[in-house]
Amino acid sequence: MKDTLWEVSIMTDQALAGQSALVTGGAGGFGLACATLLVRDGAAVTLMGRTMDKLETAKAALLAQYPAADVRVFEGDAMSEADVGAAMDLAASGLQRLCIVVATVGGSRSRGFLDTDADAFMDTVAYNVRSGYIAIREGIKRIERDGAFAFISSTAAEIAFDGMPGYCAGKAALDHLIRAAAHELGHLGHRFNAVRPGLTRTGATPGLFANADMMRHFNERIPLGRPGEPEEIARAMRFLVGPESSWTTGQSFAVDGGNELRGAPDMSAP
Repeated sequence: MKDTLWEVSIMTDQALAGQSALVTGGAGGFGLACATLLVRDGAAVTLMGRTMDKLETAKAALLAQYPAADVRVFEGDAMSEADVGAAMDLAASGLQRLCIVVATVGGSRSRGFLDTDADAFMDTVAYNVRSGYIAIREGIKRIERDGAFAFISSTAAEIAFDGMPGYCAGKAALDHLIRAAAHELGHLGHRFNAVRPGLTRTGATPGLFANADMMRHFNERIPLGRPGEPEEIARAMRFLVGPESSWTTGQSFAVDGGNELRGAPDMSAP
């Protein structure tokens, strides 16, 4: 006999009703796009970020689209255990059950090998993996069972990009951290997965998109011939925290227009 309750839950636009989610980097391109789909599907959402003005703007954008949504904001640093823990406590303080964690914080803080000392390299690695570890550790302290964790990784976890050793190493470490968490914590029903975006139009990439020569080189390495949009990444993240992926854990998926098939562009050419 088919599980009709499960079928109904994934076919309606309220598949996440009764659930609460924390989104780190919630005012950023990936974070806000993810939060939009979570709210659309009935989840209460807490946006965490370092700048209250940006968080309030993001909240207003969500409420303009979904006036009845439960949206909260928390100003804090995703690299701080205390801040992430407090944000999760806020997310858990309503009627909905905290069970979704979407972690989007990361980026490159260093350059190539000759321009980056060991401390700067390790700072960039930590920036991309520490926030993920904190999200996991603080989350499992508050979510007893059946938590759904999704992380923004990068094609740089699989492709070596010129001038980005810290970023590549950090994202590769994040992917393996997710596998380790899935292995160790699966008996509690927790699921841990990631999306590896290719080049995507966000607030962190305006310089690339403004460089026509660079974009031409990138698009040549993307079989679908174009960069991505935050909403395309968010759809994959939404799948990974929803009932549709109930038997999926320890995975990292490329959403990149096929870029990983062809590898990185020659960054020195433009």
